[in-house]
Amino acid sequence: MTDVTNNGHRRVLVVDDDKDAVRILSDFLEVKEFQPVPAYDGYEALARFHDEGPFDVIVLDVMMPGLDGLEVCRQMKESKHGQLTPVLLLSARSDTRSRIAGLYGGADDYMSKPVDLREFAARVDVLLRVRDQYAQLAERRADQLESATRDGLSGAVKREYFMQRLQEEISRADRYKLELTVAVLDLVGLPEPVQSGDWRIDEVAGEVTFAGPAHRLVQAVGDEVSGRIRSHDLFARLRRGRFALLMPHTSKKVVQPVLARLQEGVEAIQADPDGDNPARAGLSLKVGWAELGPRMDALTLLACAEPT
Repeated sequence: MTDVTNNGHRRVLVVDDDKDAVRILSDFLEVKEFQPVPAYDGYEALARFHDEGPFDVIVLDVMMPGLDGLEVCRQMKESKHGQLTPVLLLSARSDTRSRIAGLYGGADDYMSKPVDLREFAARVDVLLRVRDQYAQLAERRADQLESATRDGLSGAVKREYFMQRLQEEISRADRYKLELTVAVLDLVGLPEPVQSGDWRIDEVAGEVTFAGPAHRLVQAVGDEVSGRIRSHDLFARLRRGRFALLMPHTSKKVVQPVLARLQEGVEAIQADPDGDNPARAGLSLKVGWAELGPRMDALTLLACAEPT
């Protein structure tokens, strides 16, 4: 439960064209160990929201000249971090229609002026508790999504997610006449498991995967490739030592020097990536690539990219 008297100096954006109202609420919040940030009209509120955010709570007066509180609330809620930021509307209007308009405008709560500070503290407390619960749910969902799409060994995406994205990119490239190239990378020189400690069962993937020295080398390869590709390229581990690279807006000619750099980087990986031994592991990449052609689906494109 959030305690408004011990909240870790949470930041509250306080917006009102009445400077006395801003001062009273800010002083009260400071006593409760919040960090108030004042704004005196809708335009300043939006500027602070985007430049100094995110905030933990936004306290927003409805009736302001120029840009009123309802429009400010609507624009804030359209932004990514504004969706989880609770907004408490304050208004001299207490009729049901005004309250409904405020809540339909995206606000999370509504109070009438003059503000009762004890009620104000309670409402802020409730908004923070709800916000924290949503934030925890969002974090768990992100972790679950990461686990479902990412290979925990190499950091590359898993085959299922890669195939889905590949088909989506093929459809987009066909629709807008865009270039698209896929590369398949086979890792050569990975040590075979020689004892029970060198392999394990991946319960998620349902297959035998690497542990021991091979485990560390696959991690190093994942780090090496991920660090050398563009942010919009997609790197996947299809199985054990086989990887794939999806490169949107890219022709086959552009890919060749990129793959050459990847090969150089993998060949330079040390036998003990976490140790001080500079000896190379003897790894290399066998690569193939193909550019999207007419009437190609994901499996056809990957087959054309098969290393020879």
